[in-house]
Amino acid sequence: MSEETKYFAPAVIYPPGEDLADKLEEMGIDANDLASRIGRSQKTINDILNGKCSITLDVAIDLECVTKIPAEYWMHRQYSYSNFIASKKREKGFGSILEWMKNFPLQEMLKRKWIDAVQAAADKVQPLFKFFAVCSPKAWENYYYKQQLKVAFRISLAESRDPYAMSVWLRRGEILADEIAMEKIPDKKVRSNVKNMLPEFIALAVKSPSVTAPEFSKTKKKLQALCAKANIKLLYVENFKTAPVHGASRWYKDVAVIQLHDGFETDGGFWYTFFHELGHIVLHGKKDMFLKNVEYRSRDLVKDAEADAFAQKQIAAVGDGGKKL
Repeated sequence: MSEETKYFAPAVIYPPGEDLADKLEEMGIDANDLASRIGRSQKTINDILNGKCSITLDVAIDLECVTKIPAEYWMHRQYSYSNFIASKKREKGFGSILEWMKNFPLQEMLKRKWIDAVQAAADKVQPLFKFFAVCSPKAWENYYYKQQLKVAFRISLAESRDPYAMSVWLRRGEILADEIAMEKIPDKKVRSNVKNMLPEFIALAVKSPSVTAPEFSKTKKKLQALCAKANIKLLYVENFKTAPVHGASRWYKDVAVIQLHDGFETDGGFWYTFFHELGHIVLHGKKDMFLKNVEYRSRDLVKDAEADAFAQKQIAAVGDGGKKL
């Protein structure tokens, strides 16, 4: 089967009721007779014949008994027709969706292979929708821009310089976090783990090569392993020029997550940001989310200062160990 044949889509798909009407005519019975035979109202049958009512599985099974046409056929026809109608409905708002998509760093996302390339214009919206796990621009707006799901964030990305790129960065972290299996344990236990393991974090920072050295990749993996030991998911996600966020910390699906920019140019920038986000996990609540190097009105300056103090204390300990940051 050729690709053209495999993906052929007719310009128009008629409701399955038209097939049913043809079959009834062939059998020499009318809608009222069919309604009596399958125990449905005449209105329901007329609505099916006119495409105003969908054929359910129960109805399809009953139709098979009367018409001898398999229920699978009726369900397939109904699916094809419903999908056709839904596609037409989406096409009406296609122009505005394409305009909305222009706000996102799509070329960079393609380059990083965060979304898949598509050829057909009608399919271009699907990779972005799938990336965010939403079905419309409105759903994206409610979740990310207006932060209606406050369990996810305590900030509104509408307050950031580029909320679109910021949402991409955060969502990429969610995708990576979902790929890591980790037990959910009480937040008090996580904080206790971190406090007990601080010497290990500091020792790793002392021994760490420069962030610009090829060997630093091994340090990043070791740091991820240490965080996992403390029951924290540590993620590295490259940011965007319009959203130069350095780090974020939050509890995602009841597991502590630290997300760092994957491309620090200085040792101090990397380790300070890591310890800053670690400080938020240790010191602050599960419903809070914090972004570093991003200005937003709802930013909690007190908690940010506490995380700074925590980071400074750990950096000082790194310095005492002979490592200058």
